[in-house]
Amino acid sequence: MSDDGPTISPAFLASTQPVVLVGGRSRRYGRDKLVEPWNGKMLVEHPIDALRSVFGNRVKVVGACDPRIPGLADGVIQDRYACVGPIGGITSALESGHAPIFVLAGDMPSVSRSDILAIVAAAERSRNMSAVLGFTDRFHPCLGMYLATALPLLRARLEQKKYRLGDALTARLVLRVAVEERTVVNINESTDRLHG
Repeated sequence: MSDDGPTISPAFLASTQPVVLVGGRSRRYGRDKLVEPWNGKMLVEHPIDALRSVFGNRVKVVGACDPRIPGLADGVIQDRYACVGPIGGITSALESGHAPIFVLAGDMPSVSRSDILAIVAAAERSRNMSAVLGFTDRFHPCLGMYLATALPLLRARLEQKKYRLGDALTARLVLRVAVEERTVVNINESTDRLHG
């Protein structure tokens, strides 16, 4: 890695598949928020661009979405567990042969490159973990890396019909990395557009 971030081996960076989760229903927003304008682009373009700034043009989207969204990314991973939330998209990405994966929610427009780099560097040093997640006053399970060892744990939760992602991994298997508060802001209400 260059002088503008932590040291990450090119091999580890290349082995990581960046994905953006786009299969949410936007119930609180009232329509598909990911294609709404935000600072001159569609909302979903911001997390895609943030990941490209680290990983290059190989960002994939996961989940059923507005037909305009797949063309903004570099590939699509089908969500095999539609309508169960982020746990389904992350499990699908891991099952598609990609591990580790770096996950961002499609409604997080302010994720910083430095926070992505910090999480990737921590994951490379801590390969005995199942996940390395952004942390403020709590974990943010849609901002971070999931390693191959997370897959059986996530599958077990899906089989039990327990879909809350935050409960899927035990604390001892999750490394926390402090991130900026603005990085984890997500857009849930239509009035949130006023702050873009």
